[in-house]
Amino acid sequence: MLLLYPGGISETELLFPYGSTMFASKVGQLAGNHFATVTEGQEHLPEIGRLTLWEGAQEISIDEVQ
Repeated sequence: MLLLYPGGISETELLFPYGSTMFASKVGQLAGNHFATVTEGQEHLPEIGRLTLWEGAQEISIDEVQ
């Protein structure tokens, strides 16, 4: 699943939630809008999350499925 938080209370964010997740800012919990689903490669999300945390931005590609 991909979530988009369009901004307002906090900055605009594109999120790749995996496992149990809650999104919040300094002012409290945020609601995201589900707009896409990861259909392949979900098993790589934890490692990409770890790499992003420790090494910064990672390159990804997103393809539209018809």
